[in-house]
Amino acid sequence: MKCKLEIVTGFLGSGKTTFINSYIKTDICRNERLLIILLEMGNKKVDSSVKSIYLKEIDELKDIIIKNNKNNVYNRIIIEVNGTMPLIKIGNLLRDKNIKKKINFYGNYFLGNCENLDVYIRNMGELIIPFLQSSKLILLNNINKIDKERKKTLIKTVENINLTAPILLIDSIERLDEDLQLNKYFKHAFIDKLFNKYIKKGVSNAN
Repeated sequence: MKCKLEIVTGFLGSGKTTFINSYIKTDICRNERLLIILLEMGNKKVDSSVKSIYLKEIDELKDIIIKNNKNNVYNRIIIEVNGTMPLIKIGNLLRDKNIKKKINFYGNYFLGNCENLDVYIRNMGELIIPFLQSSKLILLNNINKIDKERKKTLIKTVENINLTAPILLIDSIERLDEDLQLNKYFKHAFIDKLFNKYIKKGVSNAN
């Protein structure tokens, strides 16, 4: 059976590693053999109960995926990607015929810190917008740290960039564990439906 591969994107400080540590505790990842690959080194560490690998260069990623899952050791690989990395590099990896033999791409999660996401979109849109557009689920954390009008404008901006992905609003990054455990987006039935409706269809069309 092919390994599931997911990508977690967002700028430094957006909460990607915190999200991963919360995500691996949800129903989706429970009882799975997981591998976390980090393409940036932030202040937060990945849970020590899960194997993680830090890579300095994305060019190493293909060999690492093939080598580490040679004998179908892992059920799911999660890659944390720096938001300044061109999306085309990830696309090239997913189109590689040797990678496609090993994995099913289950899409990417986008993490945004509401305190600065609007500034990033305005000033670095060419980098951040492709990741927003391609996300299956967008998580906006620290939503309670901005005022009502700014919140309304930010949500509208994100909705205009990605017309289909659900947006999950997180009051505070400290509450991420609780929010993910309770949310339908992190139950098997919903993710399988999302994969079949959007991700699998998109991969088929691309081929």
